[in-house]
Amino acid sequence: MPLFLVIVGMLAAAPARGAEALPEPARRFLEGHCSACHSGAAAQAGVRLDAAAVDWHEPESTAHWERVYNALARGEMPPPGAARPPAAERRRMVAWLDERLLEHAGVGGAVPRRLNRGEYENTIRDLFDLPEFRLADAFPADDSAHGFDNVAEGLILSPPLLAQLLETATRVADEVFPPERGPLAVESRRYPLGVAGLATSEGGKTAAGRYRLVSSRNMANSAVWPARFEAAASGVYRLSVAASVFQTDKMFYPRRRAPLRLGVYAKPKTEQVYDPLGKVRKLAEIDVQPDRGAPQSLSADIELFKGEVFGLHWENGPAYSDPPRREYSTTFLAERLQADRLYYAAMLAFGGGPRGTTQEQLYAATKALMASGKLDLNDPRLDKMPERWGGGLAAGPHNWIKGFVHEEMHRFGPALDLTDVAVEGPLRPIEDDETRARKARKQRFLGERAAGASDRDHAQTILRRFLSRAFRRPASDAQVAAYAALAMQAESLEAGLHLAIRRALVSPRFLYRGLRPGRLDDFDLASRLSYFLTSSPPDARLTAAAREGKLSDPAVLERETLRLLDSPQSWSFIRSFTGQWLGTRLLQDIMPDPRLLKFIDQDRRAMIDEAELFFAEMIRENHPVETFIDPGFSYRSARLNKIYGGDLQGNEMRRVAFARGGRHGGILGLAAVMMATANGVDTHPVERGVWLLENVFGAPPPDPPANVPAIAPDTSGATSMRDQLNRHRTDPTCASCHQRIDPLGMVLENFDPVGRWRDHYPRYIRPPDGAETLQEEFYSSIGSGVAVGPPVDAAGVMPDGVRLEDVTDLKRYVLDRPDAFSRCLTEKLLIYAAGRPLTYGDRKVVERITADVETRGRGFRDLIAAVVRSESFRAR
Repeated sequence: MPLFLVIVGMLAAAPARGAEALPEPARRFLEGHCSACHSGAAAQAGVRLDAAAVDWHEPESTAHWERVYNALARGEMPPPGAARPPAAERRRMVAWLDERLLEHAGVGGAVPRRLNRGEYENTIRDLFDLPEFRLADAFPADDSAHGFDNVAEGLILSPPLLAQLLETATRVADEVFPPERGPLAVESRRYPLGVAGLATSEGGKTAAGRYRLVSSRNMANSAVWPARFEAAASGVYRLSVAASVFQTDKMFYPRRRAPLRLGVYAKPKTEQVYDPLGKVRKLAEIDVQPDRGAPQSLSADIELFKGEVFGLHWENGPAYSDPPRREYSTTFLAERLQADRLYYAAMLAFGGGPRGTTQEQLYAATKALMASGKLDLNDPRLDKMPERWGGGLAAGPHNWIKGFVHEEMHRFGPALDLTDVAVEGPLRPIEDDETRARKARKQRFLGERAAGASDRDHAQTILRRFLSRAFRRPASDAQVAAYAALAMQAESLEAGLHLAIRRALVSPRFLYRGLRPGRLDDFDLASRLSYFLTSSPPDARLTAAAREGKLSDPAVLERETLRLLDSPQSWSFIRSFTGQWLGTRLLQDIMPDPRLLKFIDQDRRAMIDEAELFFAEMIRENHPVETFIDPGFSYRSARLNKIYGGDLQGNEMRRVAFARGGRHGGILGLAAVMMATANGVDTHPVERGVWLLENVFGAPPPDPPANVPAIAPDTSGATSMRDQLNRHRTDPTCASCHQRIDPLGMVLENFDPVGRWRDHYPRYIRPPDGAETLQEEFYSSIGSGVAVGPPVDAAGVMPDGVRLEDVTDLKRYVLDRPDAFSRCLTEKLLIYAAGRPLTYGDRKVVERITADVETRGRGFRDLIAAVVRSESFRAR
C-alpha cells in the first residue's frame, strides 16, 4: 500500500460520535442564569448556552464547555452587576462539568506525531554520522500549532512534503552508498592567472603592474585569492609564482634581511572570506629572498579539493593587528602619530570614515584635511595617546591607523610583490575529504562480516542494527526479514541496502512517533524525553535504559532528565523553546528602521544570545520560576550598550548583575521580546498585550473578528496610540477582549521597537521631495530624521481594578500572582514536550505539577523534571 495511504489510514481512526442530553439541573441552571445573554446568533462573546444536548466527542464542544467551566469556577460569570446564582447551585454545576470533562477530555489523546524539520535533520545526522547535513531550501516549513512547531496537529504530511522526503531519502542513501562513477580521469592544463584577477582588502596593484601584499593580519581576507580559478577536480596542482621583496630607505620598519615567507592556503570558494587563517588548510610555504633585484621564480606542489581556491598570504610581515599582537597600534602610534600633530589632528577630524572606507579613501581624506588649514593643532587630545582601542571605525585608533600604516607600506615598504601567478594541474588525482568520509561511513554501516555469512545473513545483521536505530526501538524479526527480502531483490548487496535505507527513511515508523496504541512504553518514553530536551533521537544510554525497562521507574526517568539538561545537546531545547515561547526566531526577519539606530546582524545575534543564556542559567541554577519576571541579572556585551545603555567593553557575552525591580531584565524587559512583538519601525500594543496574555498569564484571547481592521500606527504624532485604541474599543465586538489586552500592551509602550526605553514617541521627519525615504545623508544632516514626539502614556487599569504605570508595576503585578505565570509556563513546557494541545485532564495535571513544584521552591529545573514525571508526559 502507498505510504501516503498508510499514514492517512493511521490518522483517520476516530471514536464514534453521539450527543448527550443535558441533565435537568444543568439545563435549569443555564436557563436561569446564562441563557439571557448567551443564546441565539447574538450570544455575547460568541458563547451559546441554549443547546439541549452536548456532543462530548467533538473537540470544539469540550473546548466550549471547558471555557464555561473556567468562567463559573473562577467566579467570572455571571459578570459583576448581574444576579448571582446561589453558591450551592453554582458548585453543583461546576462539579457536573468537571466530571463530564474529565470523562470525555481526559489526559492525553494525541494523534501520531511526525518529526519536524529540526528533529528530522538531527535524526539523520545522528543515524548516519552526517554532522553537516542540511535539508534543501525547497523542503516545506513546518506549521506552528498552539505556539510550537512540534505539535502533531500542525505537522501534516502534504504531497510536496512527501516528494521532498522521497528525494531526501535517496540523497541520504547516496551518502552511505555513493553511485559508482568509474575510475577518476582528469585532464591536466595550465592556468596563466597573472595578477590582474587577484584581490584582497589590504593590498593593491602598483603602477608597474605588480600586486603588493602589505598585511600579515590573522584573517583570511588579507590573503590574495584568485577570482577566476577554482579546482575543477581534486588533485595535486603545481603553483608557480614570480615574487620579489619591496623595500626603500623611507620605511618606518627595519630593513628585512631574512626571507619573506609566502604562505599558501586552500578554502572553498563559496565560504566567508573572514575565516581566520587557523581554520583554513595550509598547503605550503615559499621563501622570497630580499635584495635579489629581479623577481624570483618559485613553485610548490599543492593539494586542492574540487571547488577549492588557493590563497597567498604574507606570513611574517610587521603589520599584524589582531590580538594579542598590535605592533602598529602601539609602536607606530607612539613614534609616528604623536610626532606628527598635523596628521594626528586630521585622523581625529576624519574619525575613520563610514563603514567600508578603503585605504586609498582614508589617505586621500586625511591628506585633504592636512592641506585645509582648518585643523586645531592646539587640541589637548593631541598631547596624549588615544584612550580607546578598537570597537569600530570611529572608536580608534586600532582600525583607522591600520589604513595609514598599510598605505605607507604600500608606498615605501616593506612589502611582498607578486608579478606573476600560474597554476597547472591536476598532475594526479587525489581523494578529497568528502570521498574519504563517505568510504569510512560506508564501512561503518556494513560492519564486520561474520565468517561464512551469506549476503542475506549479512544483510539481516546490518538491517537489524540499522532499523532498530531508525525506528527507535528494537526491530522485529518480521521487519528485518521484510527489509532483507527487499534488499535481496537488487543486483548487489550494496544496491539492496541502498534501497532498504530509502524505504526505511519514508516509513511511518521513522517519520512518526506515537504510532502504537495505549500508554507509552519505555522506548516511547526514551524518544519523547530525548526529542523534548535535545531535539534528537535517544542516545546509547537512554536506549539502554529503555531496553532494560528502567525508564518506567520515575526516579530513573528524572535522573535521565537531569542528565540531558546538563548535556551540550540541551542547547537544542534552549534555542527551540525560547525561539518560539519568547519569539526570538522572529528577529531574523526584522530589520529596525535605520532612523532609530544603526543595527547589524551581530546586534541581533547578541539580543538572541541574551535570551538564550538567561534561559540556560534558569535551568542550570534552578532559579525560582518568578526569576523569569524580575531576575536582577542578564547576559550582555558591548553590542547591547545601544539598547540598555552602559559602558560594557568587548563583544563577548557575560553575566551582568543589577538591582531588581527595574525596567530591564527578565522576559518583560528583554530587548529580544520587545523587538519580536514589534516590526522594527513602530510598536503594536495589541500584539504585545496578546503576547503577554498567551505567554505570561496563560489566558489567550479568542481570534479577532474577521471584519475588524487592524490599527495603523500614526507616525506623524497627530494622534496618540491610546486615542487609537480607545476608538478601536468603541466597537462592541472588540471591547470585551481589548479590556484585557490594551492595558497590558500599553504598559510596555515605553519600550521602542528594539527594546530601548523611551519617554516620548519619535516623530519621523520627511526628507525633501525627491530624496529617498531613508536617505542616510539627509538624516545625518538633521539628526537621524527623528524628532521628539508626544510623551508616552503607558498607564493602564487591569480588569481587576489594579492600575499599572509602567513595566515595573507590571512585574510586581505578576509577582503578586505567581500561580498564573507558573501554570502558564508549565502548560507551555507540557505542550512542547508532549507535542499536543492540553486537554481538560491535562490542565488538571498542570495544577498538580505547579502545586508540587511550589512545595520544592518553584525551581525551574524542578519544574521541567516534574513535567517529565507527570501522567500527561507519559500519556500518548
